[in-house]
Amino acid sequence: MLVLRHASAGTRLSSAEIDRWRRLDESGRGVARQLVWAFADREITRVVSSPLARCVESVVPLAQSRGLVVEQRWELAPDVELDDLRAVLVDLPETSLVCTHREVFLKLLGPEGTCEKGGAWVIERSGPELVPALYLEPPVPAGVPRQAYSTA
Repeated sequence: MLVLRHASAGTRLSSAEIDRWRRLDESGRGVARQLVWAFADREITRVVSSPLARCVESVVPLAQSRGLVVEQRWELAPDVELDDLRAVLVDLPETSLVCTHREVFLKLLGPEGTCEKGGAWVIERSGPELVPALYLEPPVPAGVPRQAYSTA
């Protein structure tokens, strides 16, 4: 399973309620388009996302390129409880792409599970456990040298 952190969406807004509507910035839209090519060699049969705009926008180009619908789940939002998150992830097929937030990565993987905006972890199942197997760096938007691209 691929677990993706949403692409760049600019600066966090003044309150959590207002911030829910923050959309991708220009760089983030470029990364979202590049994800189509970055994951071209991976089997993806479902695309599941936090319903927050920046997550949905991060995976729409990839989902459209494969004729898939983006399924939105509140259990992938930043303030999710770990048990609710695990329940969703365990039920998804291994060929799923899941888009979520930094806070979710920290809950799921702990401090060693950091993830850049637009980056992803390959998560494998070991019985009921979810194990981070491989980190995939975010794609660089077209025309931007990697050393000049910041995803902090």
